[in-house]
Amino acid sequence: MSIGTFLLNKENLDLVGRLSWQRGRPQIVEQGMRYYDQHPDDVAEVSDSLAFMGLPHTGAALDEVLRHIAIHYYEKLFGLVKRYETVWIARNRVDVGESLAPFHEAREQGKALFIAECHFGGTYLFPGVLMANSIETAMVGRYPEPVLSMFRATARELVERYGTAPIHLLNVDDPGTDVPFEMMTRLMRGGVVSNVFDEPNQFARPVTLLGRTIRGGAGMDLVLRSFSDDKVVVVTPFLVRTSDETFRLEVDRHLLSCGDIVASFFASLEVRVRAHYAQWYFIHELHEARLDV
Repeated sequence: MSIGTFLLNKENLDLVGRLSWQRGRPQIVEQGMRYYDQHPDDVAEVSDSLAFMGLPHTGAALDEVLRHIAIHYYEKLFGLVKRYETVWIARNRVDVGESLAPFHEAREQGKALFIAECHFGGTYLFPGVLMANSIETAMVGRYPEPVLSMFRATARELVERYGTAPIHLLNVDDPGTDVPFEMMTRLMRGGVVSNVFDEPNQFARPVTLLGRTIRGGAGMDLVLRSFSDDKVVVVTPFLVRTSDETFRLEVDRHLLSCGDIVASFFASLEVRVRAHYAQWYFIHELHEARLDV
């Protein structure tokens, strides 16, 4: 059993749905820390991966990493079942500053926009931020049932009741959907497409992060090689947790003309990992991307 399997269950969906952020979040985090108390092998794996990356990996520093992994799963549950609260947090607890300027530029200039996401910070709250800021997006991901139906129902209600922009889900596990074709088509038509760049899938290649070589990229360079900067704006967003209930959206702009767009993505991720390593929740799955194990 993984921590994801342990926390993502019907009972916790009900708990998060019933309780406010202030009451539900601590309970899920407590469950997550209890899981790690009972699974020292998982803790050792996280510690080993932190050490491999040259990051703090013992004591209070390790505990903080584990806590943020549990927080990530609370936010995942929250994003599936909360409606009004999702919009309220997106509009009142996220400091967007000038971070959405590239999004507005793309819209004003009639360009497509590609969002390269990664496993850092409040990723599962980011769809709500896009929706609340009127950015209609096609999001690529793995959406097994009942997650797919729940996400669609929540997104539909946000549109109908709170006037947000819609989100379109492109499910890579749906054999009836040609996801690469859909991505290319939407970009060619000037749409907004989001996908992750740090997963070690079949299209991943060696990349450098914090001076270490791991597998990443997820084939995003293969998708983007058909486009140029005059057609597509490319960004990496990072929803940084600034307290137990507040966030700051940081967005980096990337140029396809830079040569290696995936390396540019990982350079942005490295800046955030150095500043907030505990929020890099992919660390508990990093063994899947490492070349030395």
